[in-house]
Order: sequence, then structure tokens, then C-alpha cells
Amino acid sequence: MKKKVALLCDYGLDDALATLYLLRYAERFTQIDILPIGGNFPRETSFTNAKRLLTYGEAVPRQLRLVDTVTAPQSESCIPEIHGKDGMGDVLPTDYREMAPVISYEQWLSELDDSYVIVSLGPCTITRDILERKGALPLILMAGNVAEPPNYNGYEFNHGMDTAGFAAAVRYPHAVATLDTCHAPTCNLIGQTLPTEGLFARMLHRYLALSRGRGETVCSVYDMVAVVYLIHPERFRTEAVVDPQGNHLSLLRYISEKSILAD
Repeated sequence: MKKKVALLCDYGLDDALATLYLLRYAERFTQIDILPIGGNFPRETSFTNAKRLLTYGEAVPRQLRLVDTVTAPQSESCIPEIHGKDGMGDVLPTDYREMAPVISYEQWLSELDDSYVIVSLGPCTITRDILERKGALPLILMAGNVAEPPNYNGYEFNHGMDTAGFAAAVRYPHAVATLDTCHAPTCNLIGQTLPTEGLFARMLHRYLALSRGRGETVCSVYDMVAVVYLIHPERFRTEAVVDPQGNHLSLLRYISEKSILAD
């Protein structure tokens, strides 16, 4: 496994859960760089939400940095009906402390090398820029759909926010958790026993409550599925498929009998 990870998140309640899940395994990595990006909410809100999450979450590992992408052009939206008014399920206080060093996107790119794995959990605008400027790197995405119905203007949300960026990113070697991956029965939170302690549990219950409020019968923490693959690749197999837009995907299938929440 690569020793450094770059996590691109458009915070996003599911991005927050994916981040907290990754931080459980922080000791596996010598460097963890979080790049808040635009997507579920504007990039400025995403950057603030990352700081709030680090303030009120578990202990921040010493090897964690935040990367400021605010000046980089990128796609963004605002969908409070899914992620709450603040993008984080309205669970956290609005204030925050500076819990981790912050570096600029350009400085980060200058330091990026092939010891990193890129985990892209939002629109692929910044992901595409990284790959086109630095070349192929190990890449895990949460985006797209194949057989599952789309959820955003005929696409999966991350795909639909930047269709050209997604198409460009998946031309590089990758593994992608699509809606098809995330809708495996063992990834569905409905009917599962959920944890009850800590911020992860609070956010998980809020995520499920918002899903139930929308009348959904399947509730998957989409972005977290991609991070589970990073940590537990043995729970997945890959399958070469072509999506409805003609993109060739290395699709992840969750094949474990374990719940997606299992450690």
C-alpha cells in the first residue's frame, strides 16, 4: 500500500464520514493530505467544513495537512436537502480552530510524487488537473454509474458536475466506486446496527435520518465506500465495464459479507 494519501473531498456529509473513517487508520500513512474542493457546496464552504471537522473530530494526526484549492477553478453546487444547511448535516458548531498546517495547491503539486495514492470523492475537476500536470498516479474515485439509475441530471452527482473531468480522469489507471458499487446490500445502512458513540456515529445517524426523510429505501455513504477500498481492498473485486457515456471503467464490486461499517 502507498504510504501517502491525498483525499479530495467536497464536504459533504458523506465526505466527512469518509474522512473520519480514513483517520481511524492514520498510522498506516506517513502523510495524509486533505484537499477540500467544490462540489456538494462551494469550495470556500468545503474548506471551512474541513477545518470544523478536524476541530471536533478525533485527535488530528501529526502527518495531516490541508491543501487550499480555493483559487483553483472548479465545479460546485449547494444541496442542503442532502447534506444539511452547512454541508455537514448541521451537526457541528460553526466555529473552528486551525488544527493542521495549510499549504497552497501549487506548493502541494510541486511536492507530489509517486508515493501518493489519490482518492477523489467529488467532481473530477481538480483530479483531472492533478493527473494532467503530474501524470498517472494510483487513483481511487467515487463517481459514476453503470446499471444503477442516475441521481443528478442523468448522471451520478460527481460525474455530472464535470462530465469532461470524469471522462479525462478515468482514462488513467484507476478503480472507481460507482452507484453500482455502493448499492451492494452490505453497503446499505438501513437495517444495520449502527455505532452509537463519537462524532462518526452522530454524523452517520444524521446521514441516515436525512436519507429516510427523502423516502429512500437504500442509504449508502457513497464516498466512504471508496475509502473502505483503500483500507480493505480484499473486500472488493474489480470488473472492466463501459458506462452509458462510453467511459471504460475499472469498476469496484463489494463482495464481502461484512458490513461496510466493519473494521
